Amino acid sequence: MDYHRYVAIIFFCMIAVTLTACGKTAESGDHACDTFQSIQTEGTVELENPFGETQEPVREPAEPENLWAYTCWQAVRYMMTVEGQTLEGTLPEDDRVIELYLLEGGVARYREWKPQSFDYTGAYHLLLGIGPDCFWYPDGSGGFFLSTEADGINEDAVFAQGHMAESQLMLDFLGDQFWLEWQPMPAKGGEYCMADLFGQWRMVSGETVTEGDPEVWDFTASEMEICRRLTFRSSWDETEPDGVDYYDEWHPGYLREAQAMTVEYQETPIYEGCGNEAWRLQLFSAETIYQNYAEEEFYVTVLDADTLLFQMRLKDTNGIRTTSTQVFNREIQITDQEIW
Repeated sequence: MDYHRYVAIIFFCMIAVTLTACGKTAESGDHACDTFQSIQTEGTVELENPFGETQEPVREPAEPENLWAYTCWQAVRYMMTVEGQTLEGTLPEDDRVIELYLLEGGVARYREWKPQSFDYTGAYHLLLGIGPDCFWYPDGSGGFFLSTEADGINEDAVFAQGHMAESQLMLDFLGDQFWLEWQPMPAKGGEYCMADLFGQWRMVSGETVTEGDPEVWDFTASEMEICRRLTFRSSWDETEPDGVDYYDEWHPGYLREAQAMTVEYQETPIYEGCGNEAWRLQLFSAETIYQNYAEEEFYVTVLDADTLLFQMRLKDTNGIRTTSTQVFNREIQITDQEIW
């Protein structure tokens, strides 16, 4: 039986249990606000994989804690027991990728998701409520524990244990086993993915510049009485793509919106130094949103689990460009019940 359909069935049965923005120009992105300077990369250094093979250059951790610190892993096979049946398979699959990031300071990200989608998948995320953000700490015998709590004191918060087994990381995940291989650490922001956008976001502040005008307009949503939202939806239907809804209400009588915007995943930042150097999404509307402009482009990326960076690039009929870069905060996490 298809893994995800199986999870869906189990889910139905168990449901009761259960920037201040930074861009100054549209193209160059020469400036970044102080708010996000602290999350810039610290350069690269040639490092060898401590678990075996020589790897590509990766960013140097500020204070490596041990061999596990600042490493990235991807699952290549699994063995799990479901209702007395043993299921085995290889990974990644077209609709399922499992990755683990062991970052500095005991921070970790475990993600099981459908690539190029807004879907976190799997029983651990959907049924057990284990989010991608978690924590890791050494287990005292060369391996480590994964926990939903940072202090590592509460044993009930531990949901997985990892150790090396024949040059692979073997992760015992609540009785299920996954084998993961070492991967080069991606650029800053690569530990996040499209699935982290899922839900609803509200604009809190922004910054707008217009070509030929030296003045920078800084604003907050509250002082300008702007209600601007982005909603990222997952259809859970293979016949329908994921969609993005955009809503912009400034004052009575001014409303701009777009439904079911499509997206294109691009392995480039919105601008250099924005806080996510790994990727961005370009959003496309079937109809023009701001009719008084000749051209419009929209980009979005994730800065952390609760912060989204949005940039719109507009060009008027005279060819003058205006760029507005805005910070959104997560407003409402759409629940799994709402999906179904």
